[in-house]
Amino acid sequence: MLSKWFSSFSNKVENSPLQYNQICSSADVEFLTKNWQSEKKEIKPTIEERKLLVTIREETIRHNRNNITRTNAYLDFFKEHEEVHWAFLAHMVSRNGGWNMTDLKASHISSLLSYETTAILFRFLEKANYLIFKDAFPQLLIWKESKKREKSLFHLLPLLKVSTFMEPVWNQFFQTSNKELLTVALIINEQSLIEENLLRNPFYQQKVLSNFTFQLQEKLGFTLVLFPYHKGSSVFLTGLIVDQFSSLITRIDVGKKLYCLLFKKFVKKGAIQFCDGSIHTGSRSDYYPEIFSIHKNSHKIFSPPLQIVWQDVHHPSSTPKDWFTHPDHIISLLSLPQKAEVIEMDNVHKKNLIKLSGMTELHGIFSTQ
Repeated sequence: MLSKWFSSFSNKVENSPLQYNQICSSADVEFLTKNWQSEKKEIKPTIEERKLLVTIREETIRHNRNNITRTNAYLDFFKEHEEVHWAFLAHMVSRNGGWNMTDLKASHISSLLSYETTAILFRFLEKANYLIFKDAFPQLLIWKESKKREKSLFHLLPLLKVSTFMEPVWNQFFQTSNKELLTVALIINEQSLIEENLLRNPFYQQKVLSNFTFQLQEKLGFTLVLFPYHKGSSVFLTGLIVDQFSSLITRIDVGKKLYCLLFKKFVKKGAIQFCDGSIHTGSRSDYYPEIFSIHKNSHKIFSPPLQIVWQDVHHPSSTPKDWFTHPDHIISLLSLPQKAEVIEMDNVHKKNLIKLSGMTELHGIFSTQ
């Protein structure tokens, strides 16, 4: 049960040298707990609400074609609704997902993997990207419509197969505008969703997670989550190194740290400037054109655009399992680290590239930036 993971996370937070702050008041706790524990009533949408649900489903399908369309949809939403911080965090993390997908076809990694392994890893990354968007984007659209009508429509979330965890959170956000609470709740929800509906899949357990530490962490350097941001006229990289990706408690904690990091005032400003000036293609040349190229016959590392090397995937229709069954330990997860140190990741990224590509001349290129 996921409850044991949440309990473990609570103990980890309590014993961590990194200090955490609770992000919800006693009134928030009372409201959320009461609603989580209340008996669920049958939902009878009006004709107008049924039309809205059809529109939301259609728009979600339209944007859920591939990593490029998802990533762009997150950013477009954030530009209209900057109060929903999670949308910008999702955009930046989704950029990383796209870069990881194209890395599988890039010159510094593709030769290390078999065709079968490459295909399996892509399907794994794509499925996680797809599941999160399928769950989260309808929530964003419900917020958009609720805001427009000045009326809560979050009672419709269960009809969109969204976890029962989220309805009280969105209603609370509608009343209090607690941006941090909403963001952390969405981090918990999306990571728990893929834990329940992807990472526990026996196929991926055997083919990916059993070898994940060796293949992705030790060999491929996929554990870097990078946030490019402008500082003056130059692009810099910050972010985190992710260890133990297969651990739910670690992924939730990393999500919180990434949120705090991205919404540091100068990082956020610089990251938005970067996004405005750099269309997401999946190629790492998006942020390092001096090092990466979309062209194979180049002295640079070949990093192709995603839609050139990966076709859109048809995902079979399925109803996700609701991970939220035990609210006991959730309140203790509604916290954020007190500090978010901005670490420059340029050198870490450089070392990974030199190790993987063998291109020692990259050192000189990086040192001049």
